Amino acid sequence: PRFFNLKHGTILIDDQNINNINLNSLRKEISIVSQDVILFDDTIRSNILYGNASASNDEIVNACKFAAAQDFVEKLPNKYETIIGENGIKLSGGQKQRLSIARAILKDSPIILLDEATSSLDSESEVVIQKAIENLTKNKTTIIIAHRLSTIMNCDKILVFDDGQIVDEGSHQFLVKNSSIYKNLYEKQIIN
Repeated sequence: PRFFNLKHGTILIDDQNINNINLNSLRKEISIVSQDVILFDDTIRSNILYGNASASNDEIVNACKFAAAQDFVEKLPNKYETIIGENGIKLSGGQKQRLSIARAILKDSPIILLDEATSSLDSESEVVIQKAIENLTKNKTTIIIAHRLSTIMNCDKILVFDDGQIVDEGSHQFLVKNSSIYKNLYEKQIIN
């Protein structure tokens, strides 16, 4: 959320230029789930509460259920009080992602940014995470940055970039028929 100012063009949210929005206000409106999950050397509870420090225990548990994290958390010796180590070193990649999604669910922002959120996962973990992402993004404006087309095929609108420029846009079905770049990626990833 506005880590740097644009040199060209504008980004609008509800017809407002984000450069004219207070940075703290803007950041409250956006949740980010990235491939590089940031977790602290603290408890699972504290890491999830980072999304909403005033959340109740029930809200934390519900966020974990929607993020498909509840099962693995309950199996840990200290459950929500388990210390996960710096950057969640004691957790798998899929577990880290689920905690990141739980944090975003708890924050309940109207805008979700998914930055390669499933890129480092195996196929089995990706299926679980995809369901959690569906729960997170329901009725939200969602921006998904992805190279794996399986994560964006159901999006309302897909933008195809080449050398930093938007070269095509449309639904998955439209792009498979009308975009040589998208069709090529689709054939390499999905059909093969």
